[in-house]
Amino acid sequence: MKISISYPPITNEYGQKAMVSQNRNVQYFKKPTYLLPVIQAQAATKLKNNGFNVIWDDGNADLKSFDQWYKTLIELKPDLIFMEGTTPVMNFLWELSNKIKSDLPNTILTIGGYHAMRQPQETLLKSSFDIVIKSTNLDFVLLELVKEIDNKNLSIDSLNTKGITYKSTLSGDIIDNGGFKMVENLDSSDIINRDLVKWENYAFENGNFLQTPGTYSSSVIRDCMFGKCTFCRYNGPDLSFSKMSIKKSVDEYENLILNHGVKEIFDDSGVWYRGKDAIDFAKEIIKRGLHKKGCYFGFNTRFEYLDEETIKWLSRANFRFILIGLESGSNYTLNKLNKGYSMKEIRKNLNLMTKYGLHPHLTIMVGYYWETKEMLMDTVNAVKDIMFKGLARTLQVTICTPVDYTPYHIDCLENDRLLVDNYDDFDMSKVIVKTPIEHSHYYKAIKDMYSIAFHPKFIFRQIIFLFNFKKRDWQFLFTYSIRAIRRVKQHIFNLTHKSA
Repeated sequence: MKISISYPPITNEYGQKAMVSQNRNVQYFKKPTYLLPVIQAQAATKLKNNGFNVIWDDGNADLKSFDQWYKTLIELKPDLIFMEGTTPVMNFLWELSNKIKSDLPNTILTIGGYHAMRQPQETLLKSSFDIVIKSTNLDFVLLELVKEIDNKNLSIDSLNTKGITYKSTLSGDIIDNGGFKMVENLDSSDIINRDLVKWENYAFENGNFLQTPGTYSSSVIRDCMFGKCTFCRYNGPDLSFSKMSIKKSVDEYENLILNHGVKEIFDDSGVWYRGKDAIDFAKEIIKRGLHKKGCYFGFNTRFEYLDEETIKWLSRANFRFILIGLESGSNYTLNKLNKGYSMKEIRKNLNLMTKYGLHPHLTIMVGYYWETKEMLMDTVNAVKDIMFKGLARTLQVTICTPVDYTPYHIDCLENDRLLVDNYDDFDMSKVIVKTPIEHSHYYKAIKDMYSIAFHPKFIFRQIIFLFNFKKRDWQFLFTYSIRAIRRVKQHIFNLTHKSA
């Protein structure tokens, strides 16, 4: 049985490509950042390890045009195609499924992703997709599904696999098989086969890497141990928290460093280890001497999840990049988002990370439906203060766009806060909710925060860091900054060009 895990190239009228894989929210980039979709890569690996013929088909990372990608796909004639669907690209994928079905009528079309999994009947009614996978444990569900279909000689009637909704080919009825069982730990998941997924396609064009080639590891946490932030996809009864053992994860790090020459490893778990697990991970890195191999490590976390002792051990183990959600400088907004911390805790954590030489990367959003000018300025001023004091090294600003039936999205739907109803408009390129102030204020705030990268106070702070005499600080100023300036200009355009 031949299975294709496919990402079609999707380009808009401005020549920007949709970044679907591994992004929390889809954005269109002129200069793309190719991100390895980790769970999909683990699914491909698990299928291959179980004897199936697997095609890794990322048209974006392969630098193909849509026509080139589509022609190759049709020629390959897969028995089953899997795609990832999230709100801004659902219309495109629905139309694409109709096109594929007309050319490959016997191919089984399968889709996952947060939007599809939360509204499976919508997709099955509006498209030619046959099956929706409703679980973030895609690797486990897809293997069970493929085995069952293979045993039934490619029939998709009377399927028993849990965690799917599908269309019966006999009756045309939509059948829901309920939720997939929780996975107690990720030690039964498969470490990514790097050659299978063409890992080097994702190793260079990524702003998270100070050194290249870099890569994403197989995530140690599936979903999020907090899981309460109202805007986030890692929120809801369909998600399950599960964890990989430290040994299994560090084994992968060792392989990536010694056998693939990787210079930076990032774990894109919703939230990485904390407490004893985080310290034990750092100690295992040090025990194996991996902290002396010239490779940096990084991960996602939450404020208040890392105390001083943990941060100290991470620093010793050569961790560098810490991606952390500031979201807003307004305590009112932080409380409304159910973040579980305030600006006081944020500043305390950033001071500790900076003290031990880590490079915090802040993620910030603007354009909440309740955000007044005062709240917005609280954010802008807080971010400027943090960056000018050197408490964070890099940042990214996005528009808070309600997507994928998160609590924030549902709130907007139920209380008539949305200004649009076309899924194409949910691509984070403009504010799409009713707000108490003109949208132009949010676009200006985005420009102001990204422009910090060019401010003399910020540049002077980076020069001061050089006197720490750490390689990473010199690299940041003289190597990374060149790439960062290019990306800053792109982000400003991506998030504000529709406001002109």
